[in-house]
Amino acid sequence: MPPSSRSRVVAIGQVSSYLIWFTVLSMFLILVCAVGALGITWTSLPSGDLNIVRLILQSINPGDDYFDWIKRHGVTSEARVFLMFCIVALAASLEYLMVQLNQLLTCFSSGEIFNRKAIGHARYAFYVAFFTSLFYYAVQLLVLTCSVMFWQDGKISYFFRIFADALGDTVWVGISLLIIWSLEIGAELNDEVELTI
Repeated sequence: MPPSSRSRVVAIGQVSSYLIWFTVLSMFLILVCAVGALGITWTSLPSGDLNIVRLILQSINPGDDYFDWIKRHGVTSEARVFLMFCIVALAASLEYLMVQLNQLLTCFSSGEIFNRKAIGHARYAFYVAFFTSLFYYAVQLLVLTCSVMFWQDGKISYFFRIFADALGDTVWVGISLLIIWSLEIGAELNDEVELTI
């Protein structure tokens, strides 16, 4: 390995070791926020007549007083359980994503950049983020469909917001796939070099 490559591997290791602490802090903050959100949802939201469909429809144009509106009207027990399920599902997927990124950065910090283990962690992190995004857009399309069915205002601006988010996520998916493919090519080149030696 040429000296310039060694210095880059050392630099990647140093930056990765700093980012490991960021992922650990993120995992802790996700857990604290999820527990706090569950506690608020269970204890602070009053009982009332807002069901799941009305919560979804109101989320099209939430405005600044969305949470005040929920507190004023209160939620049914089914809506409360639905909100808690959404919080747990989001927190679990974010935690798993952070664990995979942490493991990937651990591989990088030990100097193992182009190996199968690092590629596996990168691929799992990508899959979690990708399928979480797909679920998000499925829910958004459900909300848009419900708004069309019940003739809520704001459908056009909501559609453009979904479209802009999807466009940004499509770019993110493309860049992530390019990085994973680059890691795979690097691992294959590494394997070929080891076989020739």
